[in-house]
Amino acid sequence: MQRASIRLGFLLTALSGLLLSACSPSTSSSVTHDNPIAQLDLVQLPNAEWRLSRAVIEVSFCRDRTNEALLASSSELNGWRLTGDVSAFPPYREEGIDALNEVLGEQPFILYQIDGSVSASRYRLAMPASKSAGAVAEQVFPAVAILAASERVCLSAVDEGATY
Repeated sequence: MQRASIRLGFLLTALSGLLLSACSPSTSSSVTHDNPIAQLDLVQLPNAEWRLSRAVIEVSFCRDRTNEALLASSSELNGWRLTGDVSAFPPYREEGIDALNEVLGEQPFILYQIDGSVSASRYRLAMPASKSAGAVAEQVFPAVAILAASERVCLSAVDEGATY
């Protein structure tokens, strides 16, 4: 009888540990280590550490699947970012963020999404606040050129007077 209760106790402990680990937020390797866009995507900007460009860059990937992965209204993005937790974002979003990171490579700026539709997404350029305010504006057109040079991107454009 005691052996059965010990086994049952062990089994319950193991099951509760499994359930707790299943409920904890997942973190992917690209979000936590390799992808600066995904890391910044968890933060509400602008803040004291990051400057945003006034200009808005529009990007459309040639594959609808990537555009759909980046699909989000500004209110959805703000809601997800307010949690500050990767698990708040839809699971398919990582595919779009990874594609954007692959296109940009290592640049002195990061694209910060402000919204996205099935055809295109819009971004502001984000740079560390330690850079001068002019440095953010100076990087907008080089960013558009990098995006335009990619075979994965079918459209890249900039709107200097955007007020989103």
